[in-house]
Amino acid sequence: MSRTLAIQGLLAVLAICFLLTACRLAETVLSDPSIGNIRIPISLTQALGERAPLREDFQLPAVVSLCGETLPTERPSVRERLEYEFLLAVNHPAQVELWRRRALRYFPLIESSLRKAGLPEDLKYLAVAESDLRPQVFSPAGAAGIWQFIPSTARQFGLKVNKTEDQRMLPEYLLPIGMRYLKNLYAEFGSWPLAMAAYNAGERRISRAISSQGATDYYELDLPRETERYVYRIAAIKLVLEGAKGYGYDSIPPAGLYGPPSFNEELLTFLPGTTWQELASTYSTDYKTLRTLNPHLSFETTLSGGPYIFRTPKAS
Repeated sequence: MSRTLAIQGLLAVLAICFLLTACRLAETVLSDPSIGNIRIPISLTQALGERAPLREDFQLPAVVSLCGETLPTERPSVRERLEYEFLLAVNHPAQVELWRRRALRYFPLIESSLRKAGLPEDLKYLAVAESDLRPQVFSPAGAAGIWQFIPSTARQFGLKVNKTEDQRMLPEYLLPIGMRYLKNLYAEFGSWPLAMAAYNAGERRISRAISSQGATDYYELDLPRETERYVYRIAAIKLVLEGAKGYGYDSIPPAGLYGPPSFNEELLTFLPGTTWQELASTYSTDYKTLRTLNPHLSFETTLSGGPYIFRTPKAS
């Protein structure tokens, strides 16, 4: 009996070890020596050897342009990098669907801002690459908002970023700042690929690379891995979103699209100790609705001072 129990215990331990190993395999690293490593989550069945279907029935257009500038896809290295980013994007259906659903909420606002600033409409895809159209997402470096501004850059352009308020969370306020910054970068570098690279890596790093390498073409510069992928990723996002139907993505019914929120906006100064619950009662709404409409305000239980931008439901 004791021997049988020992064998059963050993088998149980082995089974647990197998499951743990399989779980570790559920996230793997695909390596391309010419492009770099990218970590891509895959399913457990894939990790155990069953290959998932891959969308390979695509053809890159003869001409691929971004912000009015043609990518030199006649260069083998450029075409390979573009196809690499395209395959990663088009074979991530959940992410593509979320981009498409969020587009109704943010693209009209972004496109309007770009037209007013006289900037190329394709720059809306930069916002997708930066934040996946999620205004409240933070990067490990502390960048935030739909354009992913770091605090110092946001403050430089006049936004409030402090312990009680972070206006980077409000796309309507961050968008004009993004326009000004992109316009400045284009004026400095004279090409959109270089301007976008500078947006990703910083003006100084791109200027140093141009000076030390003697090249003024983004596609010829040796840059940090993320920056070398950046323009290709934006171009791939454009291809996927503009040609989604041709790549097997069905039309989304209107009910499946995420529309823009409806709210009233005013400037409020709060008495010391004002609570979110009191505000919710005052505006005939609930705590969570107010917090969702005002992600830029501190998550403390009480508010004080101001004036702050404050948003309430349209019907309140």
